[in-house]
Amino acid sequence: MTSVSLRNWLGLLSLALALVACGAPNAMPQQVVVPSAQATTTATSSPTTAPTTQAPTLVPTLQSTTSATDTTTATTIPTNTATNAATTADITATTVVFDTATATITATGTAVPSPTASTLPATPTDVPPTAQSTPTPAPRVKATATTGAKPVAVVQNTGGLAQGPLLPRGSITRRPWMVMIDNHPDAYPQSGMDKAAVVFEGLAEYGISRYIATFADGWTPDAAQIGPIRSTRYYFAEWAMAFHPLYVHAGGSPDGLALVQSTNQLINFDALNQPTGSYRDNSRLAPHNLYTSSALLRQFAAKQGISGSDDANVGYLYAKPAPLAQPQATTLNYYFLDQNSAAGFVYSPAQNVYYRNVFGHADIDRITGAQLWTNNVVVMAVTGARRTNDEKARIDQNVVGSGPARIFKDGGLINATWVKNSAAGPLRFYDAAGNEIVFSSGSLWIAAIPSLDRLSIQ
Repeated sequence: MTSVSLRNWLGLLSLALALVACGAPNAMPQQVVVPSAQATTTATSSPTTAPTTQAPTLVPTLQSTTSATDTTTATTIPTNTATNAATTADITATTVVFDTATATITATGTAVPSPTASTLPATPTDVPPTAQSTPTPAPRVKATATTGAKPVAVVQNTGGLAQGPLLPRGSITRRPWMVMIDNHPDAYPQSGMDKAAVVFEGLAEYGISRYIATFADGWTPDAAQIGPIRSTRYYFAEWAMAFHPLYVHAGGSPDGLALVQSTNQLINFDALNQPTGSYRDNSRLAPHNLYTSSALLRQFAAKQGISGSDDANVGYLYAKPAPLAQPQATTLNYYFLDQNSAAGFVYSPAQNVYYRNVFGHADIDRITGAQLWTNNVVVMAVTGARRTNDEKARIDQNVVGSGPARIFKDGGLINATWVKNSAAGPLRFYDAAGNEIVFSSGSLWIAAIPSLDRLSIQ
């Protein structure tokens, strides 16, 4: 080979190397690295083939990623693309789960096929709101009655008077049963108050009220469950003493316990110490799960030989219902310490009863599921004060004495006065002329609030 030929050959070789460095079409294949972001973008577009200037066999990784009919392995596309899986096709190694209750997306490490229109989750804005996500505050003052169901009348021993349970004065020959009932939020809904002839509602601690449900065997229907039973207070026991009842409670304040254990005006039934007359319902949390029933109380009274009652002052006066053609008051609401303890009644002219509401919704019985109602409502003002240095924040209530009251019956409103002359004396109600109130035949609800300023009437 001559020197000229050698130089020509070396020049051609240099030119070929330069063309290779510039990316000639026939260059040797190089490894292609596909970033995960690029892979996600290309997968949402229409599938394409490699450019004609580049042989498909030279870029198998890129071709695999851009094909909508091939499945990519986890090593090709990192799992951090899982958040876009709902809008991509076969490019993720994770399964996306959409929780319609919480509008959240979670992922697990399993490959999924291409999503279709039917599997695409709705966006959070399309999810119907739940009670947790869009709570509706209950009205604090005005409540609405449920009047669809007609109240069931009591027909035994009524003399043609009863529309609801009764406690007729002069006709009570057996000791009534009076049961302290819990009104903590965890105790709702309560049981058995729909069968009571008289219900007392009074303030306990921290703005929470408590009830005494009063039953008269033979004058009130049997209750399959009564409770939850809760502890007594001194002033609740004072209300009970005038009825000389079998007084059912679960412990109590020190002075309240001392009173019920020492007085001869009632029979003390501490449910914490009477397992045969009460029971725990394990479907609810203690202490809001202690119950009794009419049958258990009747059995207890018979076993203990508890005598009847011969006090002719026990009970109230009744007359046949006489609803007004034009009701004077159809809605009444009250509270104890603040609006968080709001309760009230709505009068139904069609039924001539008052349907009870708490916190802006119907107050129902746990067993029947029906809204509580009563034939008569008394709202009375009872003064009181918190005890000094009481670690339980207990209060005193002045239930002996007298004070103003409002009476609601037959759609009417009466300005009245309540009178209780002694702890063992009966609680009576009188109109402005000094006449004792005669209630509409049926049940009676007595709410004792700190001031009538906390009562609203419509």
